[in-house]
Amino acid sequence: MKSCNFACLFDIDGVITKGPNFITVAKPAIHKLIQLNIPVIFVSNTCAVESEKAKQLSAMLGITINPEQVVLAQSPMRTLTQYHNKHVLISGQGPTEEIGEMLGFKSITTVEKVCDAFPELDMVNHMNRAKFSEMIKTQSLVRDTSFRPIDAIVLLGEPISWESSLQVITDLLLTDGNPAVVPIDPTIDRTHIPVIACNRDLVFKAAADLPRFGHGAFLTCLEALYKNLSGYDLIYKAFVGKPFEISFQYAEIMANKFALANGQSKIEKIYFVGDNPDVDIVGANMYNSLLQQDINARKSISGYDLLTDPTYLTATSCESILVCTGVYDPNKQTGEEKVHWKIPSTTQLDVLEAVKYVLKKEGISWNS
Repeated sequence: MKSCNFACLFDIDGVITKGPNFITVAKPAIHKLIQLNIPVIFVSNTCAVESEKAKQLSAMLGITINPEQVVLAQSPMRTLTQYHNKHVLISGQGPTEEIGEMLGFKSITTVEKVCDAFPELDMVNHMNRAKFSEMIKTQSLVRDTSFRPIDAIVLLGEPISWESSLQVITDLLLTDGNPAVVPIDPTIDRTHIPVIACNRDLVFKAAADLPRFGHGAFLTCLEALYKNLSGYDLIYKAFVGKPFEISFQYAEIMANKFALANGQSKIEKIYFVGDNPDVDIVGANMYNSLLQQDINARKSISGYDLLTDPTYLTATSCESILVCTGVYDPNKQTGEEKVHWKIPSTTQLDVLEAVKYVLKKEGISWNS
């Protein structure tokens, strides 16, 4: 078979998996692409360690998936080198500090450590109120006088204790990263410390019948609280993860590296398979629109920074494929599907049908 000039990108939740369960038809679909030596990249808004997600996928699919084939919500933060030497607060779940270090951040703290330095901050938790009252009785207020102000906030995913994180992150936004120095009037118009976030998903499809809250729900709460307390909108310096173009660019770079390492042609076309019209389809369609622009004058549709890499950013189109095994339910259409960005190039039953569609369009027989 001739060298392929296209790559296939797949969302994971709702396409390859559904909650803790593996979608059976994903195995022959991915196996066929690997057999044909077609670059395959998994693009998920999950925040985890890429090598661990690659191990999980390898076990499910019965084929080796390398960490370089997994692009997670935070992965493009590796390119945000202007923030790597700043003192950042990282919010999320799991090994957030380890993930931060893997991304290149060299000075990291957490909400819990800020609360340790300023024990008066977290008063939503009534147990903390009791501890604080006891501290005041026995030794008065004790703060960490060596606390180094936070230079930027990195939001990897929804935390466990939303209320504590919402309080502390808002405190840092209102105090230029240093709760020890409170402004006289927090409603005075001024810029807050940089906020870098990933994963805008309001909901995601898990085992429950109804979709579950995602990181986008947490961000909605944070934005509303900051707006109500300051009178101004929360501004993000960078946003990564789907549907933002930088994540599609990062995935394309990984696909091109895979292709060139295997003696394939550079990528000209991308097929993206997802289950969420608001995230996967909007993102793929925005990326396709970006790719139609003059390569030397591309401007982000979402309004955030783009990557430039003439060696590994070579695609000229991105086709969106919507499957019916996740968030999207063809029996529960709301009318929003008619919104331009949410209309896929094609809708297929599942990932196997999506791959068959791609191969047929590329003139490749399933029996090749």
